[in-house]
Amino acid sequence: MKTKKKKSYLVSPSDRIFDIVMTGLPTVYLIVLFAIPAIAGLYFSFTNFGGFDMNVKWVGFTHYIKMLKDNIFWRSVGNYFKLYVGSSLVCFPLAFIGAVALTKNPLLKEREFYRVLFFLPCAIPSMIISIMWITMFNPTFGVFNSIIQALGGEPVLWLGDTNIVMYSLIIVVVWRQMGFYMAYLMAGVSNIPDDIYESARIDGANDFVQTVKITVPLTWDVITTSMLFFVKGAINLGFGLVYIITRGGPDNASQIISSYMYYQITTNQNYGYASAISVAMLVITMLLSLFILKVMKRETYEY
Repeated sequence: MKTKKKKSYLVSPSDRIFDIVMTGLPTVYLIVLFAIPAIAGLYFSFTNFGGFDMNVKWVGFTHYIKMLKDNIFWRSVGNYFKLYVGSSLVCFPLAFIGAVALTKNPLLKEREFYRVLFFLPCAIPSMIISIMWITMFNPTFGVFNSIIQALGGEPVLWLGDTNIVMYSLIIVVVWRQMGFYMAYLMAGVSNIPDDIYESARIDGANDFVQTVKITVPLTWDVITTSMLFFVKGAINLGFGLVYIITRGGPDNASQIISSYMYYQITTNQNYGYASAISVAMLVITMLLSLFILKVMKRETYEY
């Protein structure tokens, strides 16, 4: 009886060099640009670091105790959650509907045009977007108030009312991000075989039932990943919009964690306290990400 010989795979020196380079460069990149700054920020959060020299004094948990008593910090945390939750509740349903409509509608011939059209806001710099929306929100000659006044209503202080300003920023975030996540979801929807929809159609399922019973379950992992990306996006994009459009005002009503941290650095020159806020921001985003993974956990469907 013959026995099969196991094939031996030899790794050439060039393959080893390639593996080392391809794994080493990202590792060095992560260590230099992420790990070291994160460790430094954690260290400075326990000191009175002023940003100009290394003559620092260890202050322990002073900044963290101050942070727990800081009403503006807690307001910025609440505003961040309001920005994330509010934007998510509007952005993802619209992005998903757009992804399904542009992918599964056989009568739509201009899907590439609409894909570019919706994705275009993502390619525009935040500065230009902010200036554009500041003009649109202007209480005197802005587009929105002009429409409201034409209909007989009173002008609204979109950026000057503490009760409205965060909703105004949510509108900007949704407009900016919807096209990106729509394109991302389109990739997931387009990978679903048409045979599944054809079988469901033969069984009498209409378009709505197909979307709920087929498209949503089979793209659930893509939706979960998109929401995790959005956690980071709410911090980064939110900071740029808040800093340019409102500067955290009025009366800190639009202040979010990242903008409040930047305020402590640039205005108060309090790098130690800002480092403590950055640590809190890291913890909050990690907890939010874990919460999303827990809530969105579902059985994986294969096709």
